[in-house]
Amino acid sequence: MTEQQTARRFSVLAIIAFVVVAALLLTLAILSTIKGVRTAAAVGNVVRVQDGQTLVVNHDGTEETVTLVGVLAPLPAAEGEEPTVENCLAEESTANLAAILEPGDSVRLEYPEESDGPNGTRLAMIHHDGQITNTQQVEAGLAVPLREQPVEHLGSDLREAQETARTEESGLYSPVEPCTLAGQIAPAVTVLQDLQEDRPATSEEADAQIETVEAAVEQGITAEKVFATIDPEGGSLAALAWGQDLPRLQERLSGALSSAQSELDSLKSTRTVLLTREREEQERREEEARRAEAARQAELQRQREEAARQEAAQEAERRRQAEASREAEESAEAEESAEAEASESASPSPSETPSSSPSPTPTTASPSSPDSSGDDD
Repeated sequence: MTEQQTARRFSVLAIIAFVVVAALLLTLAILSTIKGVRTAAAVGNVVRVQDGQTLVVNHDGTEETVTLVGVLAPLPAAEGEEPTVENCLAEESTANLAAILEPGDSVRLEYPEESDGPNGTRLAMIHHDGQITNTQQVEAGLAVPLREQPVEHLGSDLREAQETARTEESGLYSPVEPCTLAGQIAPAVTVLQDLQEDRPATSEEADAQIETVEAAVEQGITAEKVFATIDPEGGSLAALAWGQDLPRLQERLSGALSSAQSELDSLKSTRTVLLTREREEQERREEEARRAEAARQAELQRQREEAARQEAAQEAERRRQAEASREAEESAEAEESAEAEASESASPSPSETPSSSPSPTPTTASPSSPDSSGDDD
């Protein structure tokens, strides 16, 4: 082989080697660029919120479904399924995220190196109005930090936010929310405090308080069953939210249930005493009512008898007056009859009237008679 041929061969090999190296460098550059895109921040606009940890973002006309990285929020129960503690405050969590990120809001998304999320979504840390939305959800008590954090520097912020929510009893740590663990034991704890200040005065009040305590005890027993289902070291929402609180809450609930049972026994004894008193009082009132009724009936009888006596007296008086009136009339008639008889005795009888009455003398003339004046002449 001549030196010229050898030189040509080395030139060709050099060219081939250069091409190969260039291709490798280009490939590495492309891969580096792709990797950089997945870890770099991107800017987009909120399209909608799907649930407490998922939203849709628009990047220059392309929509992307994003899951908040490093957190787990309560999600709604599947259609046809009964909600469990895993679904506690799902609607509130969604509403809170929707209030933070409204449609059209501009957000900056920071992707972790491993950014594949659940159900084909992409994990991201959301920056909005100078705050990190992931942390806001946890601080509101409407999401909890995951044990494994894809973004290391975010983990400490999330744990701090969780402690704030726990201290302020927000969201999943609220004792007034029935679905939370604290909310499930609260009735058994607080009902006793209220009852101590308001002791029953009647058996009905005792029954109402017994019913209240029994309901609280039943709810406490249900909470105990929930405790049994939570693995403090697990990765469920309940474990991440309340695993740390389980020993304290269990001790509090056990004490409350024991006190509630004692209170039930006391209330039932009180009710028995009150029932006895009320029965005796009822019997006393009934006896008084019977006596009052007997007295009333006796008084009515006396009044009827008195009315009868008065009526008899009035009837006797009416008869006496009628008799007196009749006798007076008979006496008057007798007097009239006697007077009539006396009058009849004093007057002449019809046969004696002509002889007894003087008859005029025919021969006797009055001084002014014409005959007597003629005789004088």
